[in-house]
Amino acid sequence: MRIVSAGIFMLSLLLAGCGENTDSSIREAAAPELGKPSGWVPIELEFAQTFSAAWQGEFWVVDLRASIATWGGEAAGPEQRARLLLVPADSTVPPLEGAFAGAQVIRVPVERLAVNLAPFESMLTALGVDERLVAVGGPKSYNDSIRQRVLDGELAQIGYGWHMPPTLDALLSAEPDLLLMAMGDLSHSHQMDRIRQLDVPVLPMFMNSEPHYMGKVEYIRLLGLLTGRDEQAKAYVKMVTENVETLKAQAAAFAPTSVISAWYSGSGRWMATMRNSEAAFLRDANGRNLLQESDDPRRDEFQKLGTEQLIVRGAEAECAILRDSHSQPFRDEKTLMQFRAYRDGCVFAIDGMNKPQADAYDYYEGAVIRPDLVLKDLVHMLHPELRDEDSFSYIQPDQTLYE
Repeated sequence: MRIVSAGIFMLSLLLAGCGENTDSSIREAAAPELGKPSGWVPIELEFAQTFSAAWQGEFWVVDLRASIATWGGEAAGPEQRARLLLVPADSTVPPLEGAFAGAQVIRVPVERLAVNLAPFESMLTALGVDERLVAVGGPKSYNDSIRQRVLDGELAQIGYGWHMPPTLDALLSAEPDLLLMAMGDLSHSHQMDRIRQLDVPVLPMFMNSEPHYMGKVEYIRLLGLLTGRDEQAKAYVKMVTENVETLKAQAAAFAPTSVISAWYSGSGRWMATMRNSEAAFLRDANGRNLLQESDDPRRDEFQKLGTEQLIVRGAEAECAILRDSHSQPFRDEKTLMQFRAYRDGCVFAIDGMNKPQADAYDYYEGAVIRPDLVLKDLVHMLHPELRDEDSFSYIQPDQTLYE
């Protein structure tokens, strides 16, 4: 049975300021900043930059705001904003006027969830509510149980958010109470508006716009509010935070190690880690990223570099990550020999925790909310004195590059 009735107003993202954004139907919301009005109790968030939430007395008020950058590029339009009211099923919906004008109402706890990105599956699994899933992106889940439910036809397949907007027929047939929607491109907003018009509430998930990896982890707090599992969500964030701080302290005891991270995309181009959350991993592991540029929430973490540029800027790095699951084959021994890391045998690959038969890679699922495991890999990569038999999970010594 649907929790959210057809009579509930959907959020309309309105243009703030003058002029329209002709690149997308997403528009800046007219809702004011959340702030701390009298009587509102905000949840404590240490890292997240793209959402905030406060208890109003009878319901939660959630504000989201982010710039959506294209893969390897920049944000194409203005900062996007949305306001949501998470109203308990037995409470009265407040008048949607004043500070709540245009806000989207979501009845909580949500019982039937659709998601279009694999990390959302991992977040719900961590909270113990993955059985509430009714639709996912597809069968490429690292989670065997979820993947089997897809193959058995128990879960609808609505498409992955980086490639396409959700498929309407499959989504509507699943009858979700809420869609957690990631957008790989602003053009997907057209479908988001359409989904809302068809009485499926949509929560835009700006997790990938977080400038630091721990901000992504704190999104589990938002899912905790949605599912009635806030205490479990707080405990989860606390566990990951403590692990990260321990690893940072271990790394700080050693001298910094120079490093680069880039994977070959073909045609003489590499996708290089230069800023934001991916670059923060290298910094926190006490690495000196030779490709580092200033953090910028309106730009993607990665940027394309030509092979010659990569050599000029990164040839002297003591360690390097030069391959992941996206990489095109690169076997040019003459080029590789120009990198100190290759000559010294300190080249790593992001190829652990994968199930090739399912085309599933946990680095893009569970690792998003377990950055402590990723950081451990990097700390042990850069500071071999700390290595043990269980050193590596996702990022490990690259054997294939030397074959």
